[in-house]
Amino acid sequence: MASSKTQSAARKKQDERERLVKEMEDELGLSSEHPEDQLYLDTSPETIVANLKSKKDGWTAERVMIAFIRSACSAHRKTNCLTEILFKEGLDKARDMDKEYAATGIAGAVFWGLPSSFKDTYNILGVDSSLGCSPHCFVPTEKQEEEATLVKLFRKGGGIPFCKTNVPQTLLAFECRNPIFGTTTNPYSSERTCGGSSGGEAALIALRGSPMGWGSDIGGSLRIPAHYSGICGLKPVRGRWPVMGQRNSVQGFEGIKGMVGPMGRTVDDLIFASRSILDLTHSQVANVGFRGEMLIPLPWKEVDLPRRLKVGYWTQDHLIKTSPACARAVDECVKKLKDAGHEVVEFQPPDIAEALKIFAGLTSAEGYKSLLSNIGSDPMESSMRLVTLGSKLPRWLHGLLCWVVNSLLKDHLFASIFATSRPKSVQEFWQFTARRDVYANAFRKLVWEDEKFDMLLCPVQAVPALEHGTTKLLSPLSVATILFNVVDSTVGVLPVTHVNKNLDCHSPDYLADSEGSWILEKRVYGPGGAYDADKMHGLPVGVQVVGREWQEEKVLGMMKIIEDLVGHKN
Repeated sequence: MASSKTQSAARKKQDERERLVKEMEDELGLSSEHPEDQLYLDTSPETIVANLKSKKDGWTAERVMIAFIRSACSAHRKTNCLTEILFKEGLDKARDMDKEYAATGIAGAVFWGLPSSFKDTYNILGVDSSLGCSPHCFVPTEKQEEEATLVKLFRKGGGIPFCKTNVPQTLLAFECRNPIFGTTTNPYSSERTCGGSSGGEAALIALRGSPMGWGSDIGGSLRIPAHYSGICGLKPVRGRWPVMGQRNSVQGFEGIKGMVGPMGRTVDDLIFASRSILDLTHSQVANVGFRGEMLIPLPWKEVDLPRRLKVGYWTQDHLIKTSPACARAVDECVKKLKDAGHEVVEFQPPDIAEALKIFAGLTSAEGYKSLLSNIGSDPMESSMRLVTLGSKLPRWLHGLLCWVVNSLLKDHLFASIFATSRPKSVQEFWQFTARRDVYANAFRKLVWEDEKFDMLLCPVQAVPALEHGTTKLLSPLSVATILFNVVDSTVGVLPVTHVNKNLDCHSPDYLADSEGSWILEKRVYGPGGAYDADKMHGLPVGVQVVGREWQEEKVLGMMKIIEDLVGHKN
């Protein structure tokens, strides 16, 4: 039951959002009333900027902004994807830029006139970064130095932030719901989640409510929404992209390194965003005023990919059996790569479940006290239930439950994972940090040095988008993305197919040869389970493309190869 403070904050925030959206709808009209907007909405971000600079057929920043404001309003009405509304400010800025361009003839910046959306975690002057938590409502970013570095860079490049998007409460979930802004739905099905924690961003982009956007990722927060919503996303490694100016749910936590990254409809959108931001980040002009970021001096560099790539792939992580739909997505990419002459090798990385144990061990180290302090008197969302359960139990009860699951229920894998999710001493925390480094170093050596792969290809998750509420006991599904946060790899996600009810159904004996957690797998594939190809028919399915650290350009190039080979269209 929500407290009166939570209800009051939610009512005020939602009323404010509704007022600002309705004002623009009344002033500009509805998207359905203006079919001419489609020209702008279907154009890539890079081409939008080029057309604005060349004044192609009367293109103006104002006209582009109007089209995307209308579309963003429509996307919000469908999915409840927006949090903070900056439409008026964005429209005023676009009009000013048009006037300045007409007077000076100068429009040289790389994002000139381009609207863009940002995940709610990014600090933007004048508005909240609430994380869907009432204690952070009505506490807007007031100082220039507190604004996110990436937002500053986007502005410096001539871009115009025009809205922020919804997230799960405290970010530690992939069900995009919180007590302040409510539930964001999947753009393909209102009964399903768009993923999290960059869920609102993915839904908005999928519905062409933003040319491109910006998310963040500490356990799959950018990649799972891209997979669920049928768009592309890139998770770089730490140290190359600016990360300051975010509201994090746990300040100072470095056990797993979170990252920011671009989200878009196509791989070309990600290439444009990445090249532009990296060049801005590492130019001497841009660095003035962006002090404090720990960045390696590595601007964008063009790369030539080998004509014959060596690709390692897998479809099963041996924790939760991958669904037929998500396995087929990888298999179809494998076939296309082989047919194109690339060397493709089936590969099983060492003990993927160990990555989940390390992640759970580190994130739960102080019992989630800092994480849960964000919610104040707000009710905790059910999607956080399993994640935080171990930290709330007395040590003796936690140990007893582990024994029951291991010895009586005979699910040794689930028991070993649950055993890590409890508060720890400093010494134990250091031990888990050491386990992280040992695992990551061994993984990198095996994959890049011993096997000499150019890239890895694997599922984003065992299943496509889940129905609302079903994530509450299935948080370990994120193991496929968590793996690459523990290892700190560069990873991209792109859509390659849709669920097909005729190709992707599973038989009653689907789990007969499984080596995973039967407790988790029963919830996914048992009677009434989360996976149902009939109900999921038409949902998007993505894959992960993984490369070495600091090789964002190569990863994007390999994503582009797969995108071209598969020929998938949103």
